[in-house]
Amino acid sequence: MTRPAQNNPVLLAGVFVLVVAFVLGIGQLGRPRVVTGHALADSRQATTPSTEPSTAIRPRAVYRLADHPLLVKPVALAPVTCSLPPFGVSDGQLAAYYAAGVECLDAAWGPVLTGANLPFDKPVLDASPTLKDGPCGAAPQSDHAVAYYCGRNRTIYMPTSRLRDNGGGEAPATHLATLSHEYGHHVQALTGLLRAADLKITDAGEKSAAGLEMSRRIELQANCFAGMFLNSASGRGSVTANLARQAQEDFQFAVEEKPEDNAHGSARNQAQWASAGFKANSTDACNTFAAPAPSVG
Repeated sequence: MTRPAQNNPVLLAGVFVLVVAFVLGIGQLGRPRVVTGHALADSRQATTPSTEPSTAIRPRAVYRLADHPLLVKPVALAPVTCSLPPFGVSDGQLAAYYAAGVECLDAAWGPVLTGANLPFDKPVLDASPTLKDGPCGAAPQSDHAVAYYCGRNRTIYMPTSRLRDNGGGEAPATHLATLSHEYGHHVQALTGLLRAADLKITDAGEKSAAGLEMSRRIELQANCFAGMFLNSASGRGSVTANLARQAQEDFQFAVEEKPEDNAHGSARNQAQWASAGFKANSTDACNTFAAPAPSVG
């Protein structure tokens, strides 16, 4: 006789893995209703074969936080010229806008990480109309998330229908701010910051005071990295100074979370960290892990 499914140990193990992956793989981002993926223990390097001599020091992620080399040895993003297509809200137009935005973000961040001997790989962009299930868990409901980054497959999920209806609407600055924030998580994943922070969250407990504070430090740093990019692109190509300023200021409209669920920081702090990155364009200005608790509350 076939054993009932609920008693099948293989099935039970599979369900358990999926539950754990969801809990550790996705956290909410409250601006505007965005979800960001916290990477699991994922330290994959670039898959492109190296042409360097075997004695060369290969770029490696550094699993540190406040004393991470990227944060204690300040570097700035060089001016970058973006070639974004005319903004439109159809699925195809939004997908093209995001794809061009990622190309520009690659051009801005790639040289910085390479120059710091840190690994650099371009992220995958999923700009499908609907949000799909993935390695970081089941897709959240439409009223719970509009976009997120998954560290397990290094993918930025920007579902066009949600971003149009529940996210940025017809404001290109909001779409650009959201994309720049999610790319900030990609920078964290490549450098080792995201994994190092996730280990702290796992040890403390995702909903504990310490775990929530570490989540806020991750999210606010992504805002700061977004501000850096907007500074580097401001006034060049298709990112006018006005568009960059509006995108940077968009972070002030964050959705406030309840204290027991505050994993992303107050609207005031979200705006301040985005502004810090925009004004300084320096990685040491984004060291949220060394910041006092009130500034990441």
